[in-house]
Amino acid sequence: MKIIDKVVDMVIEGLENGTVPWRKPWKNITPMNAFSHREYHGLNTLLLSFLSAKSNYAYPFFGTFKQIADAGGRVKKGEKSFPVVYWKVTKVGTENDETDEEEKNMRFTPFGYNVFNLSQTEGIDIEKYIPDFTPKENNPLEICEMVINHMPNPPSIIHRHPGAFYRPFDDIVNVPEICCFDSSEEYYSTTFHELVHSTGHSSRLNRFVDNRYDFGKKSYDYEELVAEMAATFLCSHCGIDQTVVNSVAYLTGWAKFLKQERKTTLFGAATKAQAAVNYILGKQNENKIEQIEYEAA
Repeated sequence: MKIIDKVVDMVIEGLENGTVPWRKPWKNITPMNAFSHREYHGLNTLLLSFLSAKSNYAYPFFGTFKQIADAGGRVKKGEKSFPVVYWKVTKVGTENDETDEEEKNMRFTPFGYNVFNLSQTEGIDIEKYIPDFTPKENNPLEICEMVINHMPNPPSIIHRHPGAFYRPFDDIVNVPEICCFDSSEEYYSTTFHELVHSTGHSSRLNRFVDNRYDFGKKSYDYEELVAEMAATFLCSHCGIDQTVVNSVAYLTGWAKFLKQERKTTLFGAATKAQAAVNYILGKQNENKIEQIEYEAA
């Protein structure tokens, strides 16, 4: 398979699985070569952003095998490289039949080489290659902090990775630091979204099978609808505007559900979203009332 086909297939796979990591409400660092500090462009940006988010790499810094070795590091055993595409530009002369003159056209030919993320290496101080970052002066919002801090049986909340996600198997919510977001509202909206996911854990409202939910599956799209609705309710409760832009992949999935199941899906998701909100706000007793009202509808 040609290098360009591999790259396109990987990006399509990410889109089909509902992953659009280059559209985030926080300030991601652009994927770059860690040693030359040259940023990747075009399809390479999409691919390496996707891979960094999918693998939960701390930073999107990459290098070739030789660059890593020259820096005194080595690739960890079993790690696989990622393809990067560059274009070779050549001028091609063609003769114009009408004027008998040679015309110069540009031909773009894709070539590829392989890179590794610095998280796949040993013997390299990654912090040394982090570019200067100017944090946003976003202030904590007291009412939002109260909601988060008073959630019963909360998951662990960490700020170790550039992406936002909930990991059911070890019950962890990860969101970037508040200074990485465009606004305080974006930070709390994203945090609420992930906290809603955590209410699906078996120790809480038990929405997941075996404490997991799968990308690209119907259950995952439905769960995203629940989380986004509940995050909206929580933002409204706190009096903040929700400005997170939903990915096209998620919206497409939700539209399919609403077309296929309509009332059942919409009311069911709304009921589960309200139950998640009630749980986070410490109003678990109201969940039974919500369920009775839904079943009677």
